[in-house]
Amino acid sequence: MKQDFWIFLCFGQSNMAGQAPIEEQDLNVSDRYLSMATTEGPDRKLGTWRKAVPPLCRADAHLGPADWFGRTLIDVVPENVRIGIVSVAVEGCPITFFDKDQNAPLIAKEERDWMNGILNQYGRDPYERLLTMAKIAAKDGVIKGILLHQGETDAYDSQWQKTVWKIYCDLQQELRFDSKTVPLLVGEVVRGEYGGICGHANPTINDIANHYPNTYVVSSEGCLPCDDYLHFSSEGYRLLGRHYAQRYLEAIKNHQI
Repeated sequence: MKQDFWIFLCFGQSNMAGQAPIEEQDLNVSDRYLSMATTEGPDRKLGTWRKAVPPLCRADAHLGPADWFGRTLIDVVPENVRIGIVSVAVEGCPITFFDKDQNAPLIAKEERDWMNGILNQYGRDPYERLLTMAKIAAKDGVIKGILLHQGETDAYDSQWQKTVWKIYCDLQQELRFDSKTVPLLVGEVVRGEYGGICGHANPTINDIANHYPNTYVVSSEGCLPCDDYLHFSSEGYRLLGRHYAQRYLEAIKNHQI
């Protein structure tokens, strides 16, 4: 049944795409955990479901938080429920790349070849690709939550918070989901006490829940970085994914969803 297929939209930058090695333990995935292909690739066809074997975001991505978010939920939801992920992430991007009202001229000015290579996979409009794939996914299931991991680039003032909330509202209006039953989960970056070079973004990230309804911050406590101190290690992503799942379960319990 459609209501037994829970869809989660995931977006952000490099940590949402996933940057850590995929290990043997990451390859054993339940048949009830699926991922929508938001790009073409040798192991995926745009706009179709595939088993959620990493990498989820794109064929050239790696292990990320969404992997173990879904696995954790699968272990606790009723056996008739399936989980589906729709993930679009652009490494190094500002939050404005997902703002439909200002992203076009910003993306047009992008000069970094590696960034353009990623943008090209999304038709040079990450928001539109996320929206289009979400509409396809919603034909099969029900949107249950939105996960964001972005902020290393620009989560340093209230404007970032306002843009994040605008994107959520744009998605809500176009996908027509009930904002009271679809929480926004915003993840912390690598913490400063672990050497995280963008840890100073976390105060702004943590503050967002104070300003917008049904918004929850996902802790990165215990989620250790890899040797660049910007991205998480494989085990760090696994733990972060569990934190996203736990926070989601807390959110729906709070709202009796």
